[in-house]
Amino acid sequence: MVKVDVLAQVKQAQSVNGIRHSDYLRYRRFCCRKMRRLRTAARFTYGRGRTFEKRQFSSEECAEPKVTALLLFNAERAWSSAMQLRQHLMLKPSSHTRNHLLRRLRKAVKWSERLHAVSSADTKTNLEASAYHSIMCAYLELELKHAEQAHLHLQQAKSVLERLRDVSDSLEAVKYADKLQSIAPMLSLCRSLLHHSVSDSELLQLKFSSNADELITAQIEALLAEGRQQRLEAAGDVEIYGKRFTIKNEKAREALRKAEEAASAMEQAADRLEVYTVMFSHYDEAARLIKKEKDEKQAQGEVSEAELWAQVLQSVLELKKAKVLERNLELARQAEQKFEDDSDTVFRGGKARPGRLNDIIKIYDTVLASVRAVGDTTQELELRGKRAYYVSLSLLYSERYLESYALLQRCEELHHTPPQVVKLMVKLKAFLQASTSVPDIGGLSLTGKEEDFPPRLEPLPPKPVFFDLAWDSIQYPDLTSHFKSQAKGLLSRLFWR
Repeated sequence: MVKVDVLAQVKQAQSVNGIRHSDYLRYRRFCCRKMRRLRTAARFTYGRGRTFEKRQFSSEECAEPKVTALLLFNAERAWSSAMQLRQHLMLKPSSHTRNHLLRRLRKAVKWSERLHAVSSADTKTNLEASAYHSIMCAYLELELKHAEQAHLHLQQAKSVLERLRDVSDSLEAVKYADKLQSIAPMLSLCRSLLHHSVSDSELLQLKFSSNADELITAQIEALLAEGRQQRLEAAGDVEIYGKRFTIKNEKAREALRKAEEAASAMEQAADRLEVYTVMFSHYDEAARLIKKEKDEKQAQGEVSEAELWAQVLQSVLELKKAKVLERNLELARQAEQKFEDDSDTVFRGGKARPGRLNDIIKIYDTVLASVRAVGDTTQELELRGKRAYYVSLSLLYSERYLESYALLQRCEELHHTPPQVVKLMVKLKAFLQASTSVPDIGGLSLTGKEEDFPPRLEPLPPKPVFFDLAWDSIQYPDLTSHFKSQAKGLLSRLFWR
């Protein structure tokens, strides 16, 4: 009786061979190598030349688990090839590529059906193969735009996976729960296609979810494009920072609409940094097209219209600067979540790990540069206080206690006094006063010093500059008498008089 852990093998193979990064070519090549190894190990080769004989996957031969795994990775190879073709199709539409994609999906359905047929001896393997086959059928029906049939296949797979999850132990239940979560976007898309009442926010949430693959993304993008085209035909105005601009260039308007859609999906996105990258690409495309229009109008001598395009370009660039600031703040927030404070280890005489702390300081340097580009003074003071706190921690980890305490005072000056700053300040002050190797810090203050800062400017004597004024007044001696004027030989030129 053959037993093959279908879903576990698929999950392990996909997680370490490129599917997490949507690298379907890498996964397809892995499936090819895996199948070659399985054929060799199971002695299921076809031969070469005159000895070639095509072997069928009969029930007797599939009693070997390695032969059954061949069917599974045949289906996975066909599926990954289809997803790779879908990526090419989104970049460059082609009827030939689409027909090839459909052929590969039909191959995946065929191999998964054979896998389901030969695994009837073991109940668990048969149920997993049944769910796997239903999911492959749903991929094909979705590509053919048969939403009702795809929804039925997905409902069958969902009911099988839920049944397996309920009767399995806690470790295997996690596997089935992950698979249920991976098909959730496909179910949502099918329901949306059937009821025709889906909103753009729901589509964007599905598009930027962590489980959306290339086929789901393509279907969602097609629906978004239809709604986007309707809005573009209805009106040619775009609102930026409360100002309404009439943009006649449809490609520029479409790029700005896509950037707005990405911004609206930011809250529900699984990976916000990826959404920011998509948004910036749309802003760059819109800025490029608007600048091209401005240059053309300026070359034609239409100065007033060129100035209007320049205003639109400036507004788009300012909007991108604001989004860059949001992205940098998100980077800082994620870095702070991963950071663990080791100040107590330092106070106990141990060594701290400053690695992630230095990364946070560099991120805040980038954030401050973005804030200065936007011109937000209030937010700049707040961010300077946060940066001063992390620099103080870095100095504390380096056992520079007085400088660390002085920077904590700087946090107070910048009105950045969260609980962790106050707590660290109390601990550091007590540590310094209890230590005999450092001076008393009772009178230490950055605000009460008598010297002016910045210091006053005072005149200084400049560095002297020397000029060669005697060049024209010097009479140089005549050196021609040192050479033989009549010498014509080669060796005679080397001798002096």
